[in-house]
Amino acid sequence: MAKTNSVIDWEAYGTILKAARLANGYSRGKRLVEAVEERTGMKISERTIYALEDASRAPSADIYLALQQVLPELNDPEFIRPIFRNSNMKVMLVEL
Repeated sequence: MAKTNSVIDWEAYGTILKAARLANGYSRGKRLVEAVEERTGMKISERTIYALEDASRAPSADIYLALQQVLPELNDPEFIRPIFRNSNMKVMLVEL
């Protein structure tokens, strides 16, 4: 189970992650992990994607950022707003 003492509601994140994955044509988690590795060089497992989607685990910062590189919705403050437990959170997105 993903941690509950967090500024992020990991169940909501899982729902949004799955919606973003499907919206970008990654019908299988395997295709998404291949895209993440190709774009970032980071290897994650298909099992990890599904564990994040069902909120049985929370992502590391590396995984969180790697997924943002492939799924543009995860960079959209309005799209990700529902994942924050406090509606007054400020989200800073930068491009390097």
